[in-house]
Amino acid sequence: MPDGKAPHFPQQPVARQNDDGSLELECFLEASPQPDIKWFYDTTQLSQGGRFNFRLDNKGNDTYSAVLQIKDLADSDAGAYRCAIVNPFGKGNANFNLKLTGFSSPTFVEKPQISSRDEGRVMIMEFKAKSILKPTFVWQKGDDIVAQSDRIKVVLKEVGNNEYYAALEILDPKKEKDAGQFVCTAKNESGKLTATFSVKFEVPQGAPTFTRKPQILQKTSSSGDPAIFFDIGFQAEDNPEVTWLNPKNKKIKESNRIKFNLSPDGGNNTYTAQLELKNYKAKDSGTYTCNIKNAAGDANVELTLNIEGPADDGGDDGSEA
Repeated sequence: MPDGKAPHFPQQPVARQNDDGSLELECFLEASPQPDIKWFYDTTQLSQGGRFNFRLDNKGNDTYSAVLQIKDLADSDAGAYRCAIVNPFGKGNANFNLKLTGFSSPTFVEKPQISSRDEGRVMIMEFKAKSILKPTFVWQKGDDIVAQSDRIKVVLKEVGNNEYYAALEILDPKKEKDAGQFVCTAKNESGKLTATFSVKFEVPQGAPTFTRKPQILQKTSSSGDPAIFFDIGFQAEDNPEVTWLNPKNKKIKESNRIKFNLSPDGGNNTYTAQLELKNYKAKDSGTYTCNIKNAAGDANVELTLNIEGPADDGGDDGSEA
């Protein structure tokens, strides 16, 4: 009988993850002549192709490396694998107990990016993710959940084999409302993926900026009546124009109850803008907006007034006719 060598394993098999996310199980073996190799998952023989790729590398001196590569790895691929080798002189088996956690977590297909459309009127935060298990997508700004509204659209589409497109679209983005960090968390039973977006607004040179926190003050007016003062501090060049909007988002005009005041603060192009509201009632409650505009740009700030008492529908709400 010709000389030969029964298959055996001189060292322990190893498992390693590749940069492309695939996993390789490798057995080191000695045999002569070259053995036949079969791979099994539990009791099922694996077939070459698809997610599974086999190879046998001849290392010389009757030594070999048998490799099973698994692509698109999922937590469900965990379990018992066996490398079975046989030649005319004998046979051998190498066993793997593969433990996997987090391999079915969502992964990026396209990294997060910020873009715009409609000449900048719509800001889009978007990314694509792959998730073998069904994921959920949650958008947050700080600790607050970002929900769909007239101004904000939450987009989620399944665009391919276990691939998802997620986007947040903001109509007419404003520095006061939308600057800051947005985070979208894609999560499934295996793990999670975090997409982070930092939204910054570049202020043009000379455009209005606020110099202090806006405030609502209770005072007595010059006529002796009780009054509320909305007080804004800002800096702006080139004769800024100040406009006030009532809670119905209508431009306010001066009246016997309402007066405007704009005065320099004494600093470098700094001002105080005030809206004086006399004889205020519960019906005056709501969110008021101060818009400051010049040739370089504009800025908005909101102040919310809460007054206890019965809602009275009568009277002057300050809207322009």
